[in-house]
Amino acid sequence: MKHNLPLYQLILAILIANFPFLTAYPQGEWKWAHSWTGSGGSYTQIFNQITNTAFDEDGNIYVYGSMGGNPEMDGQHFLTDVPSEVSNGAIPTILLAKFDTLGNMLWHKIVKCSDDGGHMSSPQWMEVRNRRVYISGITGLWGDFPTGTWLYYMDTLIRKGQVDSMPENERRPPFKRSQWTFFAQFDLDGNLLEDHFVEAYTRDKILNGTTYIRPVRPVGQEGAMPTHVDDGGNVYLFARFYYAGNEEDPYTIVVDGDTNKTYDIYLPGSACNSYMAFWNTMFYKFTPDWELEFAKLVVQQTDGIAASWEFLADSVNPHYDIRPEGMSYDEDGNMYLSGYILIYMFDYETGGHLHHYPIHIWWDSTHCATIQDMSGAYRTNFIIKYDTNGRVQWCNQMYTKGNSIETPYARAEWRRNCINNDYIYILGDAAYTPNSYANIYFDTENDSLRRFVPYDFGIGFFVRYDKRTGRYVSHGIVPAENVLTCLTPAVIQNRVFMLASFDYERNCMYTELSSDGHEIKADTINTSQPKMRKSYGVTANADGSLLLSLTSFSPVTFSDDVVSNSNPGSDNAVFALYRNPEYAEPYVGIAGYGERVSDLRLWPNPAGGILHVEGGRSPMDYITVSDLNGRTLLRRSVGAGSATIDVSRLPAGTYILEAVGKGDVRTEKFVKTN
Repeated sequence: MKHNLPLYQLILAILIANFPFLTAYPQGEWKWAHSWTGSGGSYTQIFNQITNTAFDEDGNIYVYGSMGGNPEMDGQHFLTDVPSEVSNGAIPTILLAKFDTLGNMLWHKIVKCSDDGGHMSSPQWMEVRNRRVYISGITGLWGDFPTGTWLYYMDTLIRKGQVDSMPENERRPPFKRSQWTFFAQFDLDGNLLEDHFVEAYTRDKILNGTTYIRPVRPVGQEGAMPTHVDDGGNVYLFARFYYAGNEEDPYTIVVDGDTNKTYDIYLPGSACNSYMAFWNTMFYKFTPDWELEFAKLVVQQTDGIAASWEFLADSVNPHYDIRPEGMSYDEDGNMYLSGYILIYMFDYETGGHLHHYPIHIWWDSTHCATIQDMSGAYRTNFIIKYDTNGRVQWCNQMYTKGNSIETPYARAEWRRNCINNDYIYILGDAAYTPNSYANIYFDTENDSLRRFVPYDFGIGFFVRYDKRTGRYVSHGIVPAENVLTCLTPAVIQNRVFMLASFDYERNCMYTELSSDGHEIKADTINTSQPKMRKSYGVTANADGSLLLSLTSFSPVTFSDDVVSNSNPGSDNAVFALYRNPEYAEPYVGIAGYGERVSDLRLWPNPAGGILHVEGGRSPMDYITVSDLNGRTLLRRSVGAGSATIDVSRLPAGTYILEAVGKGDVRTEKFVKTN
């Protein structure tokens, strides 16, 4: 039977066919592909997926994720070194595995709990640095379950009966009935060096017989939980948490079951019950000895709230849900947190708006995200820069214009971020309706995401900000019909790499763009069944290697006759290695594209008083002077190609001058003398 394509699919197919960058790679080559799968799960509840991937200094590969029961790697059972009760059963397993550059598995570690009553073990984050592998995840022995309940934790099988036979004062994680977030550290040979377990006792109290108890939960029990370990061994955690109960009752953090590492945190507002509770996000710092140095609410306060029913849920705060997605760090230890907020601002029964505009979401007393109209209800995307003491340095956001419930429709969603040189890159996806009023933009409406066709197609995109000032610099986009972009971009030598589905969850493009947003080239990755899900995406190595990962329900075919041996009909975690020697060299552009050398000129430099600024190729609307933490100290309107600015009152030191004109942003450093 012949099937005619709907008009919107035909337009998208023509568009993609004529996209100038859809060419094969002449120098690059796909080396190999692997996949794992296991029983259990569904299209909406994925058991087999990749949470993080990483390279070490020798080019070896680390893959962290989850898998179902009776797991297979490339069609072969591979958990032959664990007890049969662990390798069987349709219950999710946490998997950490190391592969060499040829794709051979060198070792693996797993965590699995036999209780599948809604408390499944799940991976959260992985980081490889300083010749160490750091992971976090959620697991535990849950409540009063039968004696046969067990936990397999890093090569150790722990049974409930074994735990119950221990004196209660000797029980410590993981030999304890509880649920927690674990943090483990390995050397590169897979030897467990140390691990720690964090529990969180909520403020709300649940009746248990005739006694009210405080439920215990893992830290960051739902969604992504970005984590970072710095060179000094401090652990930073960006985690979502359940917010209910009375203001006079603390939210309590317990580390390793140690009463000397028990911390009560008092939070503003009283939620009347758990049903009306909401979610906030906490930014934690643990010392190398795992003492809690600080725990700070990411959202400090709000204004512009007008919905009375929300204050039935909480006496101070609105009904919002903040989702952490990404955290990266620079050479000075500053951290960049990205994510989005859901704010419930529409009454579906009456069709009315519930709030006054603008609404402000305050990160501290001076930095906030702003919502101008109803379009911010669906997603309010943010990026915040923190120093190592948890102080906000700057913040920025994406803006939408339109109505998230009705037309015109404009939606955008940020995912994870990464640092490269002086910039921070964030990956996202977005969608429009054809109404001209709808808009998605960055610092100004001149910096907007363009549409590919006059229909509600998706867009995969990255955006680049100056890490010192937080100002928008550039962005790049690719078509993605159902917006299944990957979760993180990879940036190497002035190139940005990303994955995005363009064919209704069936095929996707591996796309290379310049950091200015110009398309360089791309490769199509094919699947045989129209189902694909978000996965980690792309990881880059300095030698020109890229590791791509995705979740598919059928075999995946790459160029160079590389195919993953996936199980049709089941969810498969797929990862493949691509190598191109030219990626080890800086990208200098083709057809005039690529990184532009700034023609901004400053003199004298160093300067003691008057600093002359020459704008070069284009007029400057204004110039600013900022310190190295991104704080703006001076600003002057210009409207010409050259200007002067008096810096005599600035303390001696190094500063950043930024010239902005017609959406073009250029920066240069200068030194102020005494």
